[in-house]
Amino acid sequence: MTGPIAHHELLFRPDYRFFTVRDEECDAAAGGAEALARAYGSGAATTGYEVYVTAAQDLIKVRARLEVWKQPAGPADGFDDLVTVTLTCPSGVLQMGDGSGTAVGGIDLPDGPGVYTVQVQYRGRVEARVALQRLDERMAGTHSSHWPALFAPFDGVEEYLIRIWFSDDLAEDDDKIDLGDEPLS
Repeated sequence: MTGPIAHHELLFRPDYRFFTVRDEECDAAAGGAEALARAYGSGAATTGYEVYVTAAQDLIKVRARLEVWKQPAGPADGFDDLVTVTLTCPSGVLQMGDGSGTAVGGIDLPDGPGVYTVQVQYRGRVEARVALQRLDERMAGTHSSHWPALFAPFDGVEEYLIRIWFSDDLAEDDDKIDLGDEPLS
C-alpha cells in the first residue's frame, strides 16, 4: 500500500469538544445539529456534507491530521477504532477545524468534486481524560491564566487521524451517504 499524497495538521483546543471536516463551500449543511448529537454519542458522524468529530475534552490541545489518499487506506498502526463515512465535496476543496476559526483550509482534493470516503481514527482519548483528572487539583489552586502551562506537557496526547479518498462521482440524490454511527471510546 502506498502512503498519503498530502497531509495537513492542526494542534488546537476544540471548542465545544468537536471539530469538523467539510467541503469549503458547504458551511451551513442541513442536519448539522443532528449529526453533532450523533457524534457526541458515537465519536464521529456526518450530514453528508460535513463530518463532525468529537474530542474527549476541550482543555488540552488535540492533534488532528488529515491525509489525502489516492486509494483506500487501511487502519493506521497505533490508532484505535475506525469510523468510516462518506462526504460529498461539490467544490473538491476541504477545510478542517473548529467552529471558532481555528482551521486549515484550501485542501485541494486531486480528484476534484465528488463523493469521498472518510476514515476517522483516534488515540489518546483516555490518556487526555486521565491527565485532566490528575490536573484538576492543581487547576483549583491556580488562576486560569496559568492553565495553558499546566496543560502544555499533554498537548497532542489526544490525536485524530482522518484519511480521505475519492469513491464516486457526484450524485443527484443523497442515497449514498453513510451516517456512520460506529462508537469511539
